[in-house]
Formats: sequence, C-alpha cells, structure tokens
Amino acid sequence: MANFPRPAVPEESASPHLPRISRLLAEKSVRRLAALTLFSEKDYCEMHPGAAAGNEFDACVHAFCHGAPQGGPLFNPEQIARSLALVSASLINESAPSKSFQARAEAFRTRYPVASIYVSSLGNTFMKEIAGDLAVDLRRAGIDVSVRDENSDMAGLLPLSIVVAPHEFFTLGAGKDWMRDTVVSSSFVYNTEQMHTPWFAKALPAILASPGVFDISPQAARLFEGAGIPSMHLEPGAVLQTRWLEDVDLDHPLIDALPAEAKGLTFDPSGWVERPIDVSFFGSESARRESFFGRNASTFAKLSSFIYYRRQWHGPILDHTEGRSLTRIAGHVAGYSKISLNIHRDEFPYFEWHRMVRQGMGSGSLVVTDPCLPHPHLKPGEHFLQEEARHIPNLLEWLIFDADGQCEAGRVLKNTARLLSNDEANFVRTDSILSFLSKQMDGVES
Repeated sequence: MANFPRPAVPEESASPHLPRISRLLAEKSVRRLAALTLFSEKDYCEMHPGAAAGNEFDACVHAFCHGAPQGGPLFNPEQIARSLALVSASLINESAPSKSFQARAEAFRTRYPVASIYVSSLGNTFMKEIAGDLAVDLRRAGIDVSVRDENSDMAGLLPLSIVVAPHEFFTLGAGKDWMRDTVVSSSFVYNTEQMHTPWFAKALPAILASPGVFDISPQAARLFEGAGIPSMHLEPGAVLQTRWLEDVDLDHPLIDALPAEAKGLTFDPSGWVERPIDVSFFGSESARRESFFGRNASTFAKLSSFIYYRRQWHGPILDHTEGRSLTRIAGHVAGYSKISLNIHRDEFPYFEWHRMVRQGMGSGSLVVTDPCLPHPHLKPGEHFLQEEARHIPNLLEWLIFDADGQCEAGRVLKNTARLLSNDEANFVRTDSILSFLSKQMDGVES
C-alpha cells in the first residue's frame, strides 16, 4: 500500500491527465485505491516497468494519476478472479430497509426535492437507457428528476446529482471539464463497467473520488465497500415488454432480415411455443465468442437462429448513428425468440444484466448462458438456465425439440414473469436507493 501522509501527489494538481483534481482529493482517492484488494503494487510495477524504474515511483499514485485516466492495465487478471470469487462466496440476498417506503420517500424529498442525472451525449446508447431507468426509480419517490448531459450548465449542479457511466461522461467532449473537485467530490457515480476492462480504468478516478458509488455488479459493489468507498449494488428495473420498436427503427436493415412472422410491432411475451425464432444472440465480437460460434455452426444451422455479431471497429452504439436502433431491435428480436443466448465476451463471467434481464427476460424469452458470477436474487435453474459453453448446443436442442425441455423452459419462464410482474420489487429498489443516498448525503453536506 502507498505510505501516506507524504508529498506523493504534485502540489498543483493530481496529474496532467486530471488537471482539475486537487492534491487533497487525489490523496484521498489514492488511499482508497491502496485499500482495494484488487490492487497490488507489485503487479502494477510489473505491468508498467518503464514508469516503475523511476526513483520516486509510487504505484498507487501512478495508477490514479496516469494509468487509470489513460485506460491502462491496473490489476492482475488472476487477482481480479480471486477477488471476485471471494466476495461471491459471501454474497447474500439483498433486502429492503425496514422503514416504510412512503415515510422514507416523504422525508427524503423534503430534503432533496430535485435531482439531476448526468449521462454523456457522446456515449453508448445503453447508458442513456440506464439513466432513464434510474430517473424512473427516483420519480417513484416523488422527486423531480432531470436527465442532463455534459453540455449542461455546470453552475446548475444540484446537491443530489448522479453521473451514469463516468468512464464516458468525464472523458468525452465537454465532459472532460467536469472532472474537477467541485463535481466529483459531491456527485454519486453509477459504474457499469467490468473491472478488467480499460473502460473501468477510465471510470476509476471518479469512483475513488466520489461520495458514493452505484454498481451494476454486486461483486464490484462489495469490493468497493471493502476499500472504504460507500457503494451499493443497483440494477435498473425491468418489466415484461410487448413492444420495443419506434418508428425510427423500422428502416434499419436488420428489420428487413427478420422472418415475416417476426416483423409485427407488438408481441405476446407469454406465447413462447409459437415464437418463430428458436435462438437469438446480440453482442460484439471477441475471440471467445468467435470460437464458440465457429465450433457450433452446425447446431445453429439446425435451428431458426438470428445472430447479430457486431465487429469492434464499429465502435460504441451511438444515438446520432443508425446504431441507435440496435438495443431496441435486440429487445424486439428477443420478443420473437424462444431463447436469448448469452455468451461471455471473455473468461470473466459477469452477470450481464442488460442482455439477460432487460432484453431477454423482459421480452419473455428464455435466457440461456454460460456460467455467471452469483447474483443476489436471480438464480440459475430458477430464472435462467446456465451450462458450460461446450454443452450449450445440446441444451438448446433439448429445449427446442424435446417435450421435457419445453416443459422446463415453461417452468423457468413462469418464474421470470412472476418476478418481473412484482411491482413491490420496484418500491423495494427505490427504498434501498433512498436509504443509501440519505446516509452518504449527510457526509457530503457536512
């Protein structure tokens, strides 16, 4: 761990990559990084041998000031795997605070009647959807919520502000100017990125400096908490959909590629057996996925399959491009698919909420995945089916062609429909958000 207090961070600012972060906030962030079990000074020095050769080199300081802002490697993959396994073993079901929702909501909105959620206008469409879902959660408590972007007036920053996807908001366009003490030390952040990726590295300075973090991964939230960073696992709400497409989506080439029976604007989330597509997959390319689909091409040829495999050179899915329709088309295709397939991008088996829950389960499709990290309340065999990748082709054929398989699919689908139709869960989630924010806002204001 870094040896603090000592003059490890430059007086004028944290680094040339974080010019508006003060030394004081940088040192607080570095102490938190040093306490993160993922981080090893030895591993970091081995990953950055050139920088480590300097006499004044401090691994934690370099990681915060230089490595993270540049999206460089921060953690040894084996250490990430060990840390995720340890916190997964102790993961328990999440429960609501004991105080009644209405009483908490009234007390909270009396203190904070308005809130702002910030998301980059230049970022991935996924993040805008998450920001919108979070706004719905806060409005459930009667809070007046506005969704803003990096082009908003910084002087209008509210006491209750949440930045969704800090790896985009604070690094793209005018958002770079928002990476400063007055913003990051008083704004909560919502991290959506996996810990071994360069996007997580870019989010880390804001995470370390924030008064509190929401994370879409329960394991990541637990690891942050262990480092003294107030954190909460938060997944947006999901409901059973009957329509995904908007008028702007209808001219997209993928709509033309759909079978005629899958071109209706609305679908029945309960009509599983009659769905015209057996299995669908939407995701970006990776070596692991390339190998999986190549090995199992013969299986997918037997089935009515719809596979959208996006090449990395296309970049993120942006609102101002034709790609803005892709997330809705993915949901639409899931609504006409018996099975929504999830194959992890790499060896880290994160629970991929957006594909599995929002698009798959939310469209009444049966989710089949290779093994995931444990989830607090979504269970394999109960809400989705998981199997080792090499056995997934056999599972797909059993579910589609065998009467027992179809019966098993029906059982799981009933469980997910019951879960997504439970309106009480929405109030539980909002209540938990308010409870977390209340505790941390007291510290921010003091």
